[in-house]
Amino acid sequence: MKRTRLFMAIAALLVLTVLPSAGNAAIPAAQLVAICQNLYGPVFGSPNSEPFGVCQWDMAIINAGNSGSYAHAKGNGVRVGVIDSGVDFTHPDIAPNVDVARSCSFIFTDTPTADPQEIANGNCADKAAVRDLNGHGTHVSSEIAAPINGIGNAGVAPEATIVALKACTIAGFCFADSVAAALRYAGDQQLDVVNLSLFADPFLYYCKSDAEQRSILREMETAARYAEQRGVVIVASAGNEQADLHHPMIDSISPDWPPDSAVVREVKNNCRVAPAELPQTLTVSATGPIGYPGYNLWIADYSSVGVDVAAPGGDYFRATGTVQDAVLGAVPIGSELWSAFDPLNAVFPGITTTDGGAGYVYLNGTSMASPHAAGVAALVSGVHPTWSPGAVKAAVERTAQPTSCPPNWQPLGPADERLKCYGGGGYTSFFGHGLVDALAAAQE
Repeated sequence: MKRTRLFMAIAALLVLTVLPSAGNAAIPAAQLVAICQNLYGPVFGSPNSEPFGVCQWDMAIINAGNSGSYAHAKGNGVRVGVIDSGVDFTHPDIAPNVDVARSCSFIFTDTPTADPQEIANGNCADKAAVRDLNGHGTHVSSEIAAPINGIGNAGVAPEATIVALKACTIAGFCFADSVAAALRYAGDQQLDVVNLSLFADPFLYYCKSDAEQRSILREMETAARYAEQRGVVIVASAGNEQADLHHPMIDSISPDWPPDSAVVREVKNNCRVAPAELPQTLTVSATGPIGYPGYNLWIADYSSVGVDVAAPGGDYFRATGTVQDAVLGAVPIGSELWSAFDPLNAVFPGITTTDGGAGYVYLNGTSMASPHAAGVAALVSGVHPTWSPGAVKAAVERTAQPTSCPPNWQPLGPADERLKCYGGGGYTSFFGHGLVDALAAAQE
């Protein structure tokens, strides 16, 4: 759920502070593979045979790959809606698995920050409007369902079908009316799973004591309930605010539109993050490369908690001191994310790379964790196509790897609201039922 605009702001700051002359090209694939082999090969091996397989520590720790889940399920026949910034229909490492016919843009004429190219007003015949100008949606999609095709990465469910449901603008804003429309459409299409790596603008927390916020939250709840009743499993990121969703404290970023309208306010349990805290949602926190020697943080330094399950979302510099501690995924060359991160290679080698003429970027966030869980849900749906959304969610939770609280946990700074990791016996506030397990889920 870390906003793409926040990613870009970080990248811009790095360019200004450490790279006076930007423009360094992505490093060659072979160079990145050598970096990954040195960092992760001895610890995690290579979970798949794709060129960047050895870079996919994220797949290794959830047992997704050739020696894990792929022998049992790959998501064939499962349709996963990605409610995000669109998808690059031309990226060779995601295009084979995209259902263009069902993909649709829910960016409207009055959607703030929209590029005119994105506006379709729900006219699903306008496929050009689904194009991913930002890059975030393509990255998320590749984590779910990048095919095994000899290019780049492999996804958790490499034979699943992606339906791009565009609800986020080029600037990374995902307004609630667009998100709700996309959820209703997912229900109309009876998709199997949807992933939402976002929170619905303009509020982080929607408080029922406020009439406007209560109305927007009700619209989201109604749309999610409709989608679930039509068979859709809803998976969402917990957020990157270092918050405990069970014990919220401060919201300092709402409303985030119009500009400069945010106020600092105390929030309590009558306030909800949407879609993360909608009743229908499987909510996901983020981890770094659990299992890497000396990496004892486990919960990603930014991740909000109070969730159902955890999944790898990356944790820049925390395990190996490199950007490779994040998650590598497909991104369109020339997109906003690509343009922001590509100049950083001189300082952070391999933060972008190419394979088969297509782009890849290392990102971290609960945005990256949620699609791993959505991919696992897709595996369960493929094995058990008649199961209800509740049964699929329960299977993802039941098969997760129980994950204890980080040893000697202390908040990481004054803004860190994760004051305590609590729970036990197979459930903790930081990791829910535990780290998702693709192999165990595929064998359900």
